[in-house]
Amino acid sequence: MGSNWKKRFEQAVLEILRHSPVPEDYAHALNVRQWVQRLDGQASEALQLAALAHDVERAVPDRKVRRQDFEDYDDFKRAHAENSARMVEELLREVGAPAAIRKRIVELVRHHEFGRNGDPEAALLKDADSLSFFETNLGAYAQREGEAEALRRMRWGYRRLSPLARTHFPGIHPAEPKAAALMKRFLSEPPQKNNDSR
Repeated sequence: MGSNWKKRFEQAVLEILRHSPVPEDYAHALNVRQWVQRLDGQASEALQLAALAHDVERAVPDRKVRRQDFEDYDDFKRAHAENSARMVEELLREVGAPAAIRKRIVELVRHHEFGRNGDPEAALLKDADSLSFFETNLGAYAQREGEAEALRRMRWGYRRLSPLARTHFPGIHPAEPKAAALMKRFLSEPPQKNNDSR
């Protein structure tokens, strides 16, 4: 399979993310791809590209889904994933990606928030996305949304981690002081507040 389309796709995605009004988007995309590679040393090309592009809609203000339009957070996240999938499909068509891998990348982006029964790659992308939130997004998210909302988002993100991903969780030590303080506070909470198995 020729890789010219892949290079152009990566460049297009990173260019969009580089100009995102959400400051952590670019670093998060790269970090999610790194987590995918760490969780699966044989991660497929489709999975790695989906990891890079999974949040692309968030970087385009006039196309992004707005949290305030949804009462339920999970509904918002589903709409976000669906919108990213649409944009990823457009980009893949523009660069001439082969139909089969295009379909797979779009499918993975569509399910990156909650996984998909019987699809280990979708589950792995969900885990990589969640772990990366704690590692790269937390400080900026807390600065923007406040500590109470950041803690709520941390609980939500932790609950969706698989048992495998939870084994990696203790190794996450954000460098940003606000994020590090929030992690310490989160880890001191009673386990049932986040998940009975923590």
